[in-house]
Amino acid sequence: MNWLRERLFPIKAALLSKVCGRVRDKSLNNPPCVFDILLLALSWGNLGYAAGLSYLRHVGGYAVRSEGAILECGSGATTLLIGALTGKAERQFIVLEHNKTWYDYLRKILDYLEFSHVTLLHAPLVDYEGYRWYRIPHGLVTDQISLVICDGPPSSNPGGRYGLLPTMLEHLSEDCVILMDDTHRRAERNIIDAWTACRCMKANRIGRLGTHAKVVFC
Repeated sequence: MNWLRERLFPIKAALLSKVCGRVRDKSLNNPPCVFDILLLALSWGNLGYAAGLSYLRHVGGYAVRSEGAILECGSGATTLLIGALTGKAERQFIVLEHNKTWYDYLRKILDYLEFSHVTLLHAPLVDYEGYRWYRIPHGLVTDQISLVICDGPPSSNPGGRYGLLPTMLEHLSEDCVILMDDTHRRAERNIIDAWTACRCMKANRIGRLGTHAKVVFC
């Protein structure tokens, strides 16, 4: 399917440019409207895997309200949404992506959109103590992270998304908000339980049927 993706790239990139331009022009302290969220989801395509509309709406709202750096684990439609919302502000936005093919494709889209403020990093999955998570580039300097979009690594990865907390804890601000997608699945709920067992955290499932959650420190 990669050949088809490349053939359709000019059309997809042009559509995303128009939609992201709409979001960027209205973004100053304003969360994206439902219509723009829908346009972004349709332009992005890949609807079977892309973040749901409710999750995109919550991500957009918190991206506008947060003030520090933003970290995204895994990339997709949310990357473009946050990129559009932070284009006018001096915000550090770091995205970790382990899949090199997907990284190259998204890098191409970000370059087309001129989202130079988005730091997209190819971060292969490596073994830590009892789990696998992204390999953080040596010397990476981050501001205090106030928002985390936790969409990866895949649940098939040993430990799933657990590695976020033990690996990045020192970089998270005390008022950091972690948005975890897919909390309708047992594996993601177990990860939140594991986090709360080693650090005082509160989780509130949001979205239709609790498909995602907001996690904060006590």
